[in-house]
Amino acid sequence: MPIALGDDSGIENTFFGFGEHRELELMVTAGMTPMQAIVAATRTPAALLRLETLGTVAQGKSADFVVLDANPLERIANTRKIASVYQHGQQVDRQAMRAAWIGR
Repeated sequence: MPIALGDDSGIENTFFGFGEHRELELMVTAGMTPMQAIVAATRTPAALLRLETLGTVAQGKSADFVVLDANPLERIANTRKIASVYQHGQQVDRQAMRAAWIGR
């Protein structure tokens, strides 16, 4: 049976993105390896939703991914250590987004 990360970021009192990191940690606590949890958060949901350009990094795919400062295979909580974010192969200006959100 496929297992897919399916956290609802719309949960009250939960910051967007936090629930997903926590769910990854709970998957590993429940017995999945960090790699299995990462696949359950990326490739599996894309496949279940038939989103053929998402879910893995490969030629012809969307090139949406994060670069981490630490290895999540050593500790799944390292998914929180985000160095940079890419959408459609372009680095997202996280500082500009943050400034726009807080009005600076």
